[in-house]
Amino acid sequence: MAEKWNLRREGVHTYWRDAVDADGTAWELKATMAETASGRPGRFRVRSHAHDRLTDAGGWYGFAVYVVVGNGIRVRAYRAIPAVRLPVSAWYGAGGTDEHDHTKIAIGDLF
Repeated sequence: MAEKWNLRREGVHTYWRDAVDADGTAWELKATMAETASGRPGRFRVRSHAHDRLTDAGGWYGFAVYVVVGNGIRVRAYRAIPAVRLPVSAWYGAGGTDEHDHTKIAIGDLF
């Protein structure tokens, strides 16, 4: 996915970004299956602390929706948006060992 937007991943990955562009702008890359094994539409999971850091940095999200084809995948759609425009309705406790709140964003909310 980094190739789609000419992003550099090597040496820049942190908990809140996966890549940077030529100007040094931070990007977080998210992908989901178009349909899960249970037949439900996929969703993008975003953690609040990472989103806050990306937003403060003026960063972007790159999203991809894919389907499994044989032993690989085929991307059906890509979309890039500034982090400040992420459609978050609410943050939820993650539970378990993950102490950070998160949200799950439906494919239809972005595409």
